[in-house]
Amino acid sequence: EGFEEEYPLEDLSIGTSDYMARVAVPDFRSSWETMGNTHEAMDKYLLHVKTLEEAVASMVDSLGMQPCDGTGVVKAEGKSHMLHLSGVFVGGKSALVRSQLSLQSGEGVVVKIAVRSEEVGLSQILVGSVSG
Repeated sequence: EGFEEEYPLEDLSIGTSDYMARVAVPDFRSSWETMGNTHEAMDKYLLHVKTLEEAVASMVDSLGMQPCDGTGVVKAEGKSHMLHLSGVFVGGKSALVRSQLSLQSGEGVVVKIAVRSEEVGLSQILVGSVSG
């Protein structure tokens, strides 16, 4: 007949980035303007990290998107940084992120984020997936 077997399962964590493909756009500014603000979501967060580099890495990792126009690299000694990201969410929905990162000594990095996509619900999900 057979016998009952048990197999251990390891914890699995699935986040927003697992549904996003890193797809670069040739001209972020043009793509941002073309997308329009009809389905835009914005917010402001404090990320509990010590450097702008850590904040950029955290945002890229959380969203699973492609840094554009060289904004994935922070200039030395800077107190603020503009990050542009692009990607395609499941179902072929394009999304763009523009965020201003500002280092606040002793507190972390303040993130002002704006997301534009083909659906307002997607924009809201992406904004919510960054909160630190």
